[in-house]
Amino acid sequence: MTPGDEQMDSVMPAEVRCSNCGALVPDIAGPVHAYMHAAPGCWALYTALEDWKAAQAGGRPGGVDIGVHLVDSYAAQHAANAERRNRQSVAVHLMSLCAALEHGRSGAWRRRAMGAWTHREYRLLEPRPPAFDTTIRDVADAPGPARPGVVQAMAEATWGAWSVHHSQIRAWLAEIMSRGGSPS
Repeated sequence: MTPGDEQMDSVMPAEVRCSNCGALVPDIAGPVHAYMHAAPGCWALYTALEDWKAAQAGGRPGGVDIGVHLVDSYAAQHAANAERRNRQSVAVHLMSLCAALEHGRSGAWRRRAMGAWTHREYRLLEPRPPAFDTTIRDVADAPGPARPGVVQAMAEATWGAWSVHHSQIRAWLAEIMSRGGSPS
């Protein structure tokens, strides 16, 4: 060990893979989401982007879309919990990604529609993707101006990773939309 190694270890925490999204994240102790299983370091990366996400919604054309993409993608990448709230969350966020990427629905439209999509029973989607090509780590590591493009890539990668379940997700979305489950 060379002088200064001890200090470097205390400054640079070890990293672990998030067991859900596969991102390499800081190995830290800390809070996690109530029902989305994520490593504490993964949740910390996500919550550290709240101010950036809010700034997108308030000041950029399409900023709301980027914010909703970020929420949808993160939720869909953390789908390992079979509990009802998590099944519901994953289904709703995947329907939102489908509405955006396949039907061109805006983030504002999707945010309003999600209220009509919740509080229903959704089955657990298995198998789930083992990892994702673009994760919250990629977003957090990207310089601010590049982040919207990385979030878009994350949304597309997340939707693509769930391709084995696209027909089910499309059916849920179509059934809800046919019953008036969309905003005016």
